[in-house]
Amino acid sequence: MTCFWFSPHFAAAVLIAGGVSIASFGKEAAAAAAGGPCGTSLERLATFSRTVPEVRAVLDAARTGMVEAPSWAVLPNPWIGKGSVDELVDALLSYTARWCTALPTITGNKDDGLVYMYQMYWFFYRNPAGTAFGQGRDLNGNPLPNGFDFFKEFSQQVGAFMDSPDSTANIAMWVANPRIEIEDYIKTDPNTYKSWNDFFIREIKTDLATETIPSRPVAKPEADYIISSPADCIVNPIVQILETDGRATRRYIENPLQLSTVVDVKGMPISVGRMLGSAPAELAAKFDGGTGLSCILMPTNYHHYHAPVSGTVLHAEVVHGTTVGYSDFANFLPRNFNAAQPGTDFSQFDIYERGVIIFEVKYLAADGKTSLTGYVAMITVGLDTIGSVKLDPEIKSGAQVKRGYTRIGRFEYGGSMNLLFFSKGLATGAVQTRLGSQIGVINVQ
Repeated sequence: MTCFWFSPHFAAAVLIAGGVSIASFGKEAAAAAAGGPCGTSLERLATFSRTVPEVRAVLDAARTGMVEAPSWAVLPNPWIGKGSVDELVDALLSYTARWCTALPTITGNKDDGLVYMYQMYWFFYRNPAGTAFGQGRDLNGNPLPNGFDFFKEFSQQVGAFMDSPDSTANIAMWVANPRIEIEDYIKTDPNTYKSWNDFFIREIKTDLATETIPSRPVAKPEADYIISSPADCIVNPIVQILETDGRATRRYIENPLQLSTVVDVKGMPISVGRMLGSAPAELAAKFDGGTGLSCILMPTNYHHYHAPVSGTVLHAEVVHGTTVGYSDFANFLPRNFNAAQPGTDFSQFDIYERGVIIFEVKYLAADGKTSLTGYVAMITVGLDTIGSVKLDPEIKSGAQVKRGYTRIGRFEYGGSMNLLFFSKGLATGAVQTRLGSQIGVINVQ
């Protein structure tokens, strides 16, 4: 299930919440959760991490390969300093046991929904062995599914809890928050939501007669040359190069602006052949040399995504993959909270759980007479342990979509990102807005 909690006041929220101190957890926490919503996944983790030699080897390498979080990080890397594999596993058991039933809270525009996700990321940060464990590989790159299977089952069990009536406790405080803008949605009474996910994927009011969303007016709906945001989100250009069969070679550089080590993505390719799943090769090739934008959702946002252009769906699928193991979280969510800022390494997401939707768009040339054809790919990525990417059943090859109106799918609770790829020459890849349009929001102190 999916959506990142990015708040400019996340640091304050964490301090208010007290953070997540793994040192305060012990085996008792995991034992107490044995009969809870995530009991079976925790029990499997406890078993295979102590009985499978290959898993222990990966975890031992991960343990010794932990890297300190950047100095500016809100919370430190809690996985550092474990004296043995068993000690690391005990910490992971305790941590996920608490995470399983944690319900986000919000005060003003300060929320703590990212606390558990945030510290889990340091397990993988610049740590190849930690990434290998989460993504189901041994130290030699061979399949070792135990870690992947654990996170997958854990995700499903957390998702089931978030679908249950037991997850409704904090919905009222979110509905009462003015940044939710609950008046834009069909259900405004917190008591009408049956679960946290029911609230999280709340449906927005639409005008069926005019095929519009009144609270999200579309810029110049008659214009065939405008690309609209597919969701409420932070938008940034993708500075990496789109190549049909690009292979990324990562290296680390010192970034003095962040006082942190980040991945250098200048000139690093994104393989559209891998990112676009099973799309026909001739269709994927349309994006070779193209441009792109990233779109990261905020906690208070509407979590459905809509067509960025009017046109025809040529390809639609959900590609199943991992949801954990991103190795450069410090750059993905930097100290200024400009999520997925230019310089983010998007090539790592070609093995993630994701939706792939490709649109054909027709538009007129400058002479107003000649019809031209371009292509836009929407890649909806499920992130951070709980990855739920859902496409609406009507979204299939041949479907006609209307910019800013046709709903393509949704993200449920967890982390979510929307990438837009444009065929070569179709768009600049820069964010271009209009007078009067939103370009930011003022923080509530």
